[in-house]
Amino acid sequence: MRKRNCRVEIYFTKTELEALTKKVRKAGLSREGYCRRILNGAVVKEAPPAELPLLIREVRRVGYNIDQLLKRANSIGLLDVPQLRKALEDNRAVEKLIVDTYTTPAD
Repeated sequence: MRKRNCRVEIYFTKTELEALTKKVRKAGLSREGYCRRILNGAVVKEAPPAELPLLIREVRRVGYNIDQLLKRANSIGLLDVPQLRKALEDNRAVEKLIVDTYTTPAD
């Protein structure tokens, strides 16, 4: 049995339908899903680029490498530890920015 049993018909002008279709394509949703999210008060963002998971993985890999260097530097005292800590903090900030920009919080 269907979860949504109530049907609503809406009539659009050609330009209104084109505008809706463009927004739906950018969001990567169906028309119905897009309209439901808008009606429920959600902010619908543009769909992330397909390469986003690769970008996040690469940023995390770089952060992991910096973390390993920082651990090694602390153990032998050879490298500029404050500079490595700053690089690790910057890397984590970039990762958080990417994830926050392209993901929606769980409701």
